[in-house]
Amino acid sequence: MSFPVDRSSCSVCNFNGSIHGSSSSSSLCSHGGSGSINTAVTSASASSTQKSDPHRSVLLQCYVELKSSVNVEDHVLDYLYSNFVISKSLRDRIRSDCTTAESKAGMLLDELPSCGASAFREFVDALIASKTSVHQKLAKKLMDMAKNST
Repeated sequence: MSFPVDRSSCSVCNFNGSIHGSSSSSSLCSHGGSGSINTAVTSASASSTQKSDPHRSVLLQCYVELKSSVNVEDHVLDYLYSNFVISKSLRDRIRSDCTTAESKAGMLLDELPSCGASAFREFVDALIASKTSVHQKLAKKLMDMAKNST
């Protein structure tokens, strides 16, 4: 299952890029939020985050599932590095400092919001490109949630 890339602009930040699913399109960009993802977010701050950065909010809402299901060594880290989303030092730090697949995914998710305007879209693209069924399902879920949050 693959999703063709179509260029159109995000209604939130005017980022020029989106991915089209089977029957509907969803803008996928990141609005360059900073800081770490924290699972202990109050509903008031989650609502505020959702209004200011819908893609960061999607990552927060899916944090536990993504952390436990995404194998970043399965293509994801190298994809993000080769597309200039993460630095070599971050890629190497994730590989060396983290001993479990879950801790590697957690570190990537914590850093992703500060990785630039295209980080969310590129992360979804990396999940799609990895061609594992779990990653494909997560990519579709993230795209659907991003579409519904804008």
